[in-house]
Amino acid sequence: MQHSAKRIAENASLQAFLNSYIKETLSGELLPVSINGQSRHKTKLQTEQMLEINLPHQHTSLRIEMLYRSFVGRHSFGIILKGNRETGWHQEEPLSVLILLIQELHLQALHNGNAKRSCFDECLVRMLESYHSMCTYLEERLATDEAIHDPRQTFIDAEQSLLFGHWLHPTPKSRQGMAYWQHAAYAPELKGQFQLYYFYVHHTILQHESMLDKSVWDIVYEETDLQMIDEKWFPFPMHPLQAQFLLEQPHIRKAMETGLIQDKGPCGKWYTATSSLRTVFNEESNWMFKFSIPVKVTNSLRVNKRHELRAGLIVGKVLQRARWKSKTCQFIDDPAYLTVRLPGVKESGFETIVRSNPFQNGGRGVTTIAALVQDPLPGSDSKVATIIKELAQQERSSLRMISEKWFRTYVESAIVPLISLYDELGIALEAHQQNSLLDVQNGYPTMYYYRDNQGYYLAESYRQKLTALVPELQKTEGLFYDDDVIQNRFTYYLMMNQAFAVIHRFGADGLMCEKQLLKVLKEALKHCSRKCSGAGRLFINDLLVKTELAFKANLLTRFHDVDELAEELEQAVYVKVQNPFQAMTSLEVQHAKTI
Repeated sequence: MQHSAKRIAENASLQAFLNSYIKETLSGELLPVSINGQSRHKTKLQTEQMLEINLPHQHTSLRIEMLYRSFVGRHSFGIILKGNRETGWHQEEPLSVLILLIQELHLQALHNGNAKRSCFDECLVRMLESYHSMCTYLEERLATDEAIHDPRQTFIDAEQSLLFGHWLHPTPKSRQGMAYWQHAAYAPELKGQFQLYYFYVHHTILQHESMLDKSVWDIVYEETDLQMIDEKWFPFPMHPLQAQFLLEQPHIRKAMETGLIQDKGPCGKWYTATSSLRTVFNEESNWMFKFSIPVKVTNSLRVNKRHELRAGLIVGKVLQRARWKSKTCQFIDDPAYLTVRLPGVKESGFETIVRSNPFQNGGRGVTTIAALVQDPLPGSDSKVATIIKELAQQERSSLRMISEKWFRTYVESAIVPLISLYDELGIALEAHQQNSLLDVQNGYPTMYYYRDNQGYYLAESYRQKLTALVPELQKTEGLFYDDDVIQNRFTYYLMMNQAFAVIHRFGADGLMCEKQLLKVLKEALKHCSRKCSGAGRLFINDLLVKTELAFKANLLTRFHDVDELAEELEQAVYVKVQNPFQAMTSLEVQHAKTI
């Protein structure tokens, strides 16, 4: 393995895990580098401040070089020292630090009498697995001359460029359930291609629905060269990983023994994985398929639940009948689904969602926000920095002026429409970085795309209005949520996960101060609020005035081994963190008092 790939993966793993730890456990105190003889340590630190984290259950502390201090919540760390006043301080390797932090969480759980909730081994394995996967991906991609951060990549190239993953997840590249040799074919980072695996399914156990003029049968026959046996048998496509899993399941074996399912094997078009791993893409196809797979990605085993199959169709009908439109916001819809009904199981494992593919022309310049804000490889600029520098040169303007102009365009294109949708229809979206795409082919954002039929939250306060539009909503499970639950989730996904990540990238790249961009966002939100009259106005008001905001604790969710998709209301662990909007207001008040 290339040493550079190993070091890059170590550093990326450290940044993600350490940021999660200090945010979710409220740990760490900022100290000057020279405190307690620190300046006499042989390792010279590059900054004037360090973060000290006490690990009381292990009778030691960590002192961490702060290379970049973020106002919205993702810092950059350098050298880490371990020790205390008695033993002195010595430099610690990144992976050793991560193991120490996991051990501290475990000992704390034991001390609090909560040992059953401690999944030390699971968290440790997932962390190491994520690190090793990242090493593999980096080693392969660094060996090519590909411009990974090129903002004019095609849609699928951008999807497959996420080498580091979620910006605030402790195990961003964990793929538990995939064998090492399977990554080459099925991991998006390695750009493998594969055929779908087909079963012939008897029509009596097939369940399917389409909101299009075209039936599911027609959609599937577009994708394969399989010949119809007769009208009683349906060629059912499946992700190869899921097919291998299902062939070992008793309920599938029984259906095959009774002649209801036949094993055909791989055939048809060649597909490649998008960033979610389980949604597959072929540039020439009208459709993508979103499968269940027997793999834990980040927090959850990635399965399509039966009630989710209709959810995308029903919400699509709501949006159609409400005639909600935006010039800068589009939904990548999921207009059809197919599955198999078998006795004794709620989900057979065949649950498959058909997704529209708007990027048959390649989708050049369409990128996930996750890829847009991803940390650059050493010696490179991030996608955002590349865009801003090119625009500044074209327009003969300063980086700061272009940055503010770009950010305002982004907010008006992506943030404001989603709040307006929530205000008008009571529909909030799980609009995190990976579900959110921007078209930046011309530099500035021109279109925002949202994907994920599992990411709709319908407000209880709008139930009557929405069911009047689509009466089927009354019988559709898992779509309506209490308004306060939506407030927390919408705040996390839209603001902390997406908008704050964009703000952080500008600050970390030295393009524009985070606090200045936060002011721009605050102004835009206030302006948006004046146009709202319902849930959107309440959402913005809470967002701007609360001293603390709900934050999805991915580390604690991971440490306690919570599969959020299997929990009631799909509830992960949430914690309260300081609200940057309020922190900025406090700073402005303090500044005003001094002048």
